[in-house]
Amino acid sequence: MKRWTTRQVARLAGVSPATVSRVLNQQGGVSPELARRVWEAVRQLEEGREAGGGRAGCRVAVAIPRRIEAYDPEPVGGSFYGQVLLGVEEVLRAEGHDLSLVTYDPAEGPGWLEPFRDRCDALILMGADTPEELAREAAGKGLPVVVVDRQVRGVDSVVSDNVGGAEEVTAHVLAAGYRTVVYICETFQDPSFAARREGFERAVRAAGRPVAVRYAEVGRGWLDAPGVMEELLTTAELPMAVVAGNDLTALQILAIARARGLRVPEDLGLAGFDDIALAARAGPGLTTVRVDKVEMGRLAARRLLDRIRERELLPVTITMHVALVVRGSTDLGASRSDPQSDSMGAAGRADHTSQQTEGKSQ
Repeated sequence: MKRWTTRQVARLAGVSPATVSRVLNQQGGVSPELARRVWEAVRQLEEGREAGGGRAGCRVAVAIPRRIEAYDPEPVGGSFYGQVLLGVEEVLRAEGHDLSLVTYDPAEGPGWLEPFRDRCDALILMGADTPEELAREAAGKGLPVVVVDRQVRGVDSVVSDNVGGAEEVTAHVLAAGYRTVVYICETFQDPSFAARREGFERAVRAAGRPVAVRYAEVGRGWLDAPGVMEELLTTAELPMAVVAGNDLTALQILAIARARGLRVPEDLGLAGFDDIALAARAGPGLTTVRVDKVEMGRLAARRLLDRIRERELLPVTITMHVALVVRGSTDLGASRSDPQSDSMGAAGRADHTSQQTEGKSQ
C-alpha cells in the first residue's frame, strides 16, 4: 500500500506537487536533477521515514562551533544560543522534523561536512564565527542551509541589528553624562563585535561634544580582561563607561570592578548587548540591548523549512530589530543625586525599554 501523498513527496524533495506528478507519470519536461530528488523522496517515504501526523520528516542538524559550546554557561536555557535553540526546536518539532546537535572545530575547515551529509537533510549553522566557506560549500552542494548570527552572502542568514543596537546603547551612555567611553570585546575580528564597534563609533560622532574614546580586546574567554582593566584604570579618568560587545564580557568587567572596589555606576558605567538572563540579575542590573533570541531561532527554522520546500528560492538576510534596556549600571545621574543609590540598591529598579518592532528581511 502506498505510504505517501504527492504533497509529502513535494515537501521532502523541495519541488511543486505538479513537478512530482510529471515525474511519477513520466510526462517529461523535468530536469534530471529534479527527477532524481523526486524519486529519492519517494524512496525515503516508502522506507517509512515519516513523522507523526502523516507529514514527511527531515533530519535537521544544528551545528555549533566548539568554542561557543565551551564558553556558553547555560547551553540549553539561559544564555544566547541556548535560547536560539529553543526557538529552532519549537518550530521544527511542530512540523514533525527530527533535530540533532553537532559541534565542530572551525579551524578544521569544511571537511567534516562531507561524511556528515549522509546523516542530515538540512543544516542550521549557528554562531558569529561560523566560517563563510563552510556555509557556502554546504549550500553549494544542495543542502538547505540557514546561518544564525552571521550574514553570509549568498546563503540564507538571520542576524540582529548589531550596528543600530550598539549605536543606541552608546548614545544612552553618553547622554547619562560619561565623558570617557571604552568599547571592549573579545576580538575585533568577530563580525558581530565589529558591527557593534561601528555602531559605537556612530554614536560617538553624533554626540556633539568632546568624548575621550578607548578600545580594547580581552581575548577569547576574557583571559586578558584583568590586564586590560588595570591599564584602563591607570590611564583613564573616572568616571568612565564601558560599552561591551556582549553581556558575558560586561559581566566579566563587572566582576573585576567589584574586586577593585569600584562603584557601579558612579565610577564605572557598564553596558552590554544581548540581554541574557544573567544581565537582569546582576547587581546593579546591566544596561543592555535586548535580542529576541527565541524568535531568532524560530525565524531561522521557518526559513529553513521554506528552503526545504522550494530549493530555488533566492537567499535572504533577515535582520531583527533590537531593544534598548536601561538598568542601574548606567544610571549616573540618579547615583549623583541620591547618595543611597549604590550598586546594589539600583538592582531592583524597573527596566525602561525603548523598542523597535518586528524582524525585517533585507
